[in-house]
Amino acid sequence: MKKVLHTSDWHLGAMLHNEDRKEEHRQFLSWLLKTIKAECIDVLVVSGDIFDVYAPSAAAQKLYYDFLAGIIKMGNKPEVFIIAGNHDSPYFLGAPSDILSKLKIHVVSVLDTEKPENLVFEIKDDSGRTALTICAIPFLRERDLKISGSAHGPDGSDSITAQYNKAAADFYHKVYGIAKTKNAPALMTGHFYLDGSQKSDDYSERTREVGNLHGLPAGMLPDADYYALGHLHKCQAVNGKNHIRYSGSPLPMSFSEAEDKKYALIAVFDEDSDETKPIVQLKEIPVWQELRQISGSTDAILEEFRRIKADGRKVWIEIQVTEHDGDLYDFWNTLENEASFTAPLELPLTAGELLLEAPYKIIVRQDMRVRGNTDDWRDGDESGDLSSLDPAEVFHKFMLEQKITPEHAEAFMKMFNELYNDVIVNENGAMGT
Repeated sequence: MKKVLHTSDWHLGAMLHNEDRKEEHRQFLSWLLKTIKAECIDVLVVSGDIFDVYAPSAAAQKLYYDFLAGIIKMGNKPEVFIIAGNHDSPYFLGAPSDILSKLKIHVVSVLDTEKPENLVFEIKDDSGRTALTICAIPFLRERDLKISGSAHGPDGSDSITAQYNKAAADFYHKVYGIAKTKNAPALMTGHFYLDGSQKSDDYSERTREVGNLHGLPAGMLPDADYYALGHLHKCQAVNGKNHIRYSGSPLPMSFSEAEDKKYALIAVFDEDSDETKPIVQLKEIPVWQELRQISGSTDAILEEFRRIKADGRKVWIEIQVTEHDGDLYDFWNTLENEASFTAPLELPLTAGELLLEAPYKIIVRQDMRVRGNTDDWRDGDESGDLSSLDPAEVFHKFMLEQKITPEHAEAFMKMFNELYNDVIVNENGAMGT
């Protein structure tokens, strides 16, 4: 029996509205080490986005290498496979790969499509027989697959997307074909958006869908025994198939994930069974910093805030005012008094502002239209500093000001995310958050 722990999308170094999450990540990695030991894990697979940016901070790097040191110190340490995601610099992540491989820590980031055999690893049992193969495939960029050609075919179809999907699927079949010669179950990694899967939102996940606009159709991939996928932050089985899995991120990466439970996945391959696909167990990850999202009318927001306050927990709260007649001064003054802030609020508050008074950290996100005293529609206060906002939020704010219809806004948001990701994942540029 071989037990594989599947995790992904750590995003070490990530901030949430300029708030440092180092302590949350430290506690997660400590929990992960304890879980690996307690569950007697044979193989650890991390399916991309280890870091949040191409050039991670020294603090983020220390978290990563302290974790690897903890793995190395284990008596019966697992074999480790770390693949690069779209947020990872292939060259930065892969720099120490030669040294780490001697410690059975395999970092696969820089891809040579001419040597697919280098991506297939064998996990042996006690008798020396191959019990499991790991096909460690990182995030595939268009340049990796040598995609070229016009953006649109003569029939108006997206030929680059079609080229990408075919080239990616062909490459997966090629690697899978090599793995199957080992006569053992095959686990394949991937870092992409797969058709039929669910995103948490369009802000935190930067919809870097493969082939520009579309997800990779699951039907084009080989029938591997388990897909250990990364990129999406919601833990899920794709299209109801228990062996095609996103582990999701260990921390909520945005307030839209505040209510989501987070998991590490354990895939158990039974060598004595005729079934080559594993049994998948969900290991719930503890919450070290509670997030809450409150939206609606000012009265509803205050009522919910009072319930949170009565519980006495340390909570980071995102407040989104979506219904109100008149100005919001009375509301913010009431909230100030309810929260017992030590310093008076400077009104008007702007979207993206963070109120840092303990025990509450309150995010103000007025990115919905609020009815004022006049017949004009406005989006909160227009005098705020846009530097405090996420680029996608700025674009969303602009569309609201231009009164773009929801149908068109959704399409424009998708195009914005594609263009933005093309900028942040280019070879020489640094990744955004």
